[in-house]
Amino acid sequence: MRINKLPIIKLVLLLTALFLTVLIVRDELDQKGVSDVDFMYVTAGGQRINIFENSGEYYLFLPDFFEEEDLTYSPEARSHEIKILSSSHIPSVFVTTNSGSLEKVYADKEYKESGKISVMEDGGDRADVMGLEYIKGRGNYSWNNWDKKSFKIKLSKSASILGLGTGEEYALIANASDATLIRNHIARGMEIAVGIPFSRVGCFVDLYVNGDYMGNYYLCDYIDIGKDKIDITNLEEIQKRNLSRINISRIPLYETPMVKGYNLPDVVDDITGGYLLEREFVDRYLLEYPEMKSGFITDEKDYFTVKSPKYCSAREIEYISDVFSRAEEAILTGGGYRDYIDEESYANRYLVEETLKNYDGGVSSTYYYKDSDLVDSHIYAGPGWDFDMSLGNYLDWMEYYGEDATGITGLYLSEHSSVIFRELMKYDDFSALVRRNYRTYCRPYLEELLSKEIDTCRDTLKKSAAMDRIRWQNMYNEKGYFAGDEAEYNRLKDFIRERMEFLDKEWGN
Repeated sequence: MRINKLPIIKLVLLLTALFLTVLIVRDELDQKGVSDVDFMYVTAGGQRINIFENSGEYYLFLPDFFEEEDLTYSPEARSHEIKILSSSHIPSVFVTTNSGSLEKVYADKEYKESGKISVMEDGGDRADVMGLEYIKGRGNYSWNNWDKKSFKIKLSKSASILGLGTGEEYALIANASDATLIRNHIARGMEIAVGIPFSRVGCFVDLYVNGDYMGNYYLCDYIDIGKDKIDITNLEEIQKRNLSRINISRIPLYETPMVKGYNLPDVVDDITGGYLLEREFVDRYLLEYPEMKSGFITDEKDYFTVKSPKYCSAREIEYISDVFSRAEEAILTGGGYRDYIDEESYANRYLVEETLKNYDGGVSSTYYYKDSDLVDSHIYAGPGWDFDMSLGNYLDWMEYYGEDATGITGLYLSEHSSVIFRELMKYDDFSALVRRNYRTYCRPYLEELLSKEIDTCRDTLKKSAAMDRIRWQNMYNEKGYFAGDEAEYNRLKDFIRERMEFLDKEWGN
């Protein structure tokens, strides 16, 4: 009996072609950065978590509430030896972008990627899945110099995440330059301890984006005007209601050498408030000027961007810039500065920045606000932002680099500093208020940090920090430190202890 070899030959040729096609596709995927590890993942609780590969080792980073028996492995994952690490004590945030990638976000910090977000609290209690209007990059120097990036997210509608207050905008702070991960948390706790209005701590989370473990992050709400934010008259909302049929972005600019606003119709009767502003240094102000909507420069060259209302009318920007200029003149000349500023909030703002020896203190990342004159005519120094470069943690190009925990900076060591706080400390009443609040509120907080809080944070973050340092091992090797280093916590304690001893001599009596 003769066997027809033609079908067999065709089958062999077909299988060979199929095999070659698979090789070509896999090769193309590898060239695009999609290797074996991209086919390796587990699913649990409705979430996909990708396997992370580093130097030939495979890792799975899990929230503490997923047990190994809950995991379903992809076929590729089952063929490799995988090291499992689990976090503990902190919530997990899962972000899924519509494109399934952060490639465009990494390429352009201002690019906005939409998607969804879900939050699992410590223990596995799951919050509702929420729509995500966008996730984008945030930060300036940190964005360009650390692989582990910070992000800004905006929800599709206002909600409260992990009890941080109702709002739409939140920040995911990477703390990549801080080996302890906790300096931002410490600073916010100090703001609350001394009584800076509308201050709020954030929440440590494990962040996953499109299934990739991103590391330990500090989730906090953005500083804005609102009921659960800075609760003052919302001039922007009043303005929007009266300008609902106007495309503001097409309104021509109102510009002078000192102010930038818009030639909007005069539709608001009371233009005295509320306003939210951020002090910036000149280089960043000029860099961001083309995209900035409203801002002004004072006579002493303090640069302010107006965060709300975003689009200031000519009358509004002239009004608020004049208020700040008159306050500045009063501070510099002694001509009744209490008529313009809330002395206690300014004293406490200075107290926090000076105690922490914050590099950005008096430079940037500090907010100010003013309500309507019908409520309160004073300017208030509000919450701060970005405290990773404080308490002895400085880069080699910074003015504070190499300095010990002693010294009174006056928030005036940087070439970009404001003169305001240095001048205010020349007044006996203001200086006495700072000293009193240091003894009454700030020093007990420092003692609590040394006796308990730093150790509590370290223990809480221990497992998450261990995952973070493997995830970002290459970055940490390059920078010469790593997340959760015990020596760094001890160095932080030593700095606080020395700083407190110095300030006790300066301000203790």
